Amino acid sequence: MNKDKNLQFCMDELQSMQDRDGLEPEQKSALEKAEKELRRLWRKPNPTRREIFKVVRKVAEAIINNFVG
Repeated sequence: MNKDKNLQFCMDELQSMQDRDGLEPEQKSALEKAEKELRRLWRKPNPTRREIFKVVRKVAEAIINNFVG
C-alpha cells in the first residue's frame, strides 16, 4: 500500500495533532498508537479490506475518544 496519498495525508494529520500544545499524555499516546497502526498498514503490500477497515476504526476511535465529548 506504499505511496498512497490518502494514507500519507492521514499520517501527516495525526502527526500534526500530536504536535499541538496542551495535549494530555493519554491523548498523545492514543494518537501515537493510531499512527503506528497506519504505519503497519503502509508497510503491507496488499492489505485486505478487513485490515484496512480495522485500522480506520482504530484511528477514528483514537480521534473521537480524545477530542470529542
